[in-house]
Amino acid sequence: MSSHLAVFDLDETLVSADSMALWHQYLLDKNLTQDPDFMVKDEAFMRDYSAGTLDLPEYLAFSLSPLTNMDAKDVDALATQFAQEIIPPFVFEEARTTLAELKECEAEVVIVSASLAFLVKPIAKMLGVDNAMGIELKTQQGMYIPEPDGEPTFREGKVFKLTEWIYSLEHDFEHVSFYTDSINDLPMCFFADSVNVVNPCKKLLTKAIEYQWPVLRWGTTEGVFVD
Repeated sequence: MSSHLAVFDLDETLVSADSMALWHQYLLDKNLTQDPDFMVKDEAFMRDYSAGTLDLPEYLAFSLSPLTNMDAKDVDALATQFAQEIIPPFVFEEARTTLAELKECEAEVVIVSASLAFLVKPIAKMLGVDNAMGIELKTQQGMYIPEPDGEPTFREGKVFKLTEWIYSLEHDFEHVSFYTDSINDLPMCFFADSVNVVNPCKKLLTKAIEYQWPVLRWGTTEGVFVD
């Protein structure tokens, strides 16, 4: 196994959008929700996430509200269809290049996202990444319910789940690199040996300047800089 572990956030890092917001629009387009304010509520939750104040249980209940009558296996199939049809145009070309370079160097790559696991895993597969973690949900009578199954991959939970996964491999990586856009991932930034921030939010940019982390401007012509 490789000595280098490359860890990626997903939303606004590998893709130029929030996969959960795209998923919610997808559900609306499929007429799986009749709530006329569904996307307005989504935007409000996304503002909370960006501010680091998201109420996770409330958000999970909102996100699953259109799926209350669907079996988990049907949700998984719909999520796979979504990953294949909707996500590809949003993938940064620089992300594709970076993933290809890491694969060429035989680095171990893992995506750790605060989005729901049933979305993260098919998106990772579409990107050619075998290892992926998202918020796992409990099931009841074969259907997803808005309760995390284990520690959610959110803020410090990302570090917890990643270290748990590394431990399961019985392998010590010599170097852990991390790519993210969000201040919510600061615990992962401090866990990693090296950090690259991708189109960072203002709060993360301030930390990047403080700690001299390289700032990647993907999807632009600005390239890489460190203030």
